[in-house]
Amino acid sequence: MSVQRPAFTPFLVISPLLRALPGPAIDAVLAHALHQMQQRHPAVFDRLSGETNPSVLISPTDMQLDLYLNLDAARPVLRRAHPADVTQAAARILGPMPALLELLEGKSDGDALFFSRTLKIEGRTDLVVALRNALDGEDIDLRAAIISSAGVLGPVARRMLALAEKAYGALDRDMAHVAGALAGDQDRRMAGMASSLADLDQRMRTVEQGIKRRQPAALRREQAAMPASSGLQS
Repeated sequence: MSVQRPAFTPFLVISPLLRALPGPAIDAVLAHALHQMQQRHPAVFDRLSGETNPSVLISPTDMQLDLYLNLDAARPVLRRAHPADVTQAAARILGPMPALLELLEGKSDGDALFFSRTLKIEGRTDLVVALRNALDGEDIDLRAAIISSAGVLGPVARRMLALAEKAYGALDRDMAHVAGALAGDQDRRMAGMASSLADLDQRMRTVEQGIKRRQPAALRREQAAMPASSGLQS
């Protein structure tokens, strides 16, 4: 399955900044986040304990940073994806990061996200469905988890998170405005093409009608000429 172009979200801007960070630092943050999730929501891991290979490749279409997630309760893993993970992971989920986060927190209808193709699945669909059902059964609050994981620095983390959310909201509105302007130009071009096609179609219909009007008379002249031709040949 190929994704032709990324979703137009603020993560397009954030992604280069994240990729500039040291890889081990990113892996350490991801491992800490997964540990916190297992501590706060062990039922998610327990519900997938019967799976032989509960591994999923998460590919945000608005970030050039694939993640490898293994929900084995004994040895859970969340890190940057390696090239070998593409074939070793049992399933793959593709979609914009905001939709992936909404799926994680259960804020959106998972079925609607998949049926609308906002999120796409490769590999074992049943594993992704089981993961979605496990997440839907939990009340996951990423904001609270981030603040709680900061420990004594929780108040500082809360203020920083509020500033980050405010900046993200402003960037999201600005990008939506730009996307709307670009879409407006594209809509006008598409409308012009549709008008040209409609005009061409009308001209073709006019030509076809003219041919049909002339065709009977031509056939009559041809039929009338046939006996005379036969007589000359005899």
